[in-house]
Amino acid sequence: MPTRDELLARFRLDRALKSTTLITDANAVILFNEGALQLANDGDAFILKATWSGVASTQEYILSGASPKVTGFLDLYLPAGGLVYLQTSSVTKMMPDHFKLVSESWLDLRVPGWRDASASDTLQYIYLTYDASGYLNLGVYPKTSTTTPTFKLYYKSRGTDMSAGGNYPWTNSTTILTHTEPFQIGIMYYAAWKAHETFTLNQAMALYYKTAYLEQALGLRDAQRRVVTAEIDGLMYDAQIDASDSFGGL
Repeated sequence: MPTRDELLARFRLDRALKSTTLITDANAVILFNEGALQLANDGDAFILKATWSGVASTQEYILSGASPKVTGFLDLYLPAGGLVYLQTSSVTKMMPDHFKLVSESWLDLRVPGWRDASASDTLQYIYLTYDASGYLNLGVYPKTSTTTPTFKLYYKSRGTDMSAGGNYPWTNSTTILTHTEPFQIGIMYYAAWKAHETFTLNQAMALYYKTAYLEQALGLRDAQRRVVTAEIDGLMYDAQIDASDSFGGL
């Protein structure tokens, strides 16, 4: 559970949604893909890591738009560090210790003439901005000087819509992301919420499924965050062991 076909079968268990006359399979699939996208955004369901090399004298890199550096970008995933900057093969820098995430207006106020500053591979600030085409860009200050640095970005991705009945959410393949599997029923809950809201006009059932969806989204977001905070739990466990060794255990 759940391929697209399995999501559909689960959706049809609701007696009010059983009729393909009321809501066709094709329309249900639209809601499943919409739900997968929403769960990727609300629940951090599909976290990706992308890398690319710096481009000399370049200030901004496209994240969403034509020829982006990443695929299906929704947002930075800050729990995993957001952006990791490999200045050289032996020098790794991370925010906020080595560089900070700010806005263009912040730079305008505090770093006059920053757009015309000399290029350098010593990164100080990053920012998100829109260009003249409406594309979302990752900006860097100062602009990259050489092709030596590597940008490593952790981000929330929309994934790929399920295009076949036997395919799983986000991967659109026969490979399931088992670590998110317990929460994928939220896609069906989202579809049932919208189906009742739009087709049956049963607002009580719509609210029931909306609540069920939100519970799955929150649970998934917490589970995804625990993956990247395991280091903290490990260090706390080490501290407990040390304390037990020092003071004696039961």
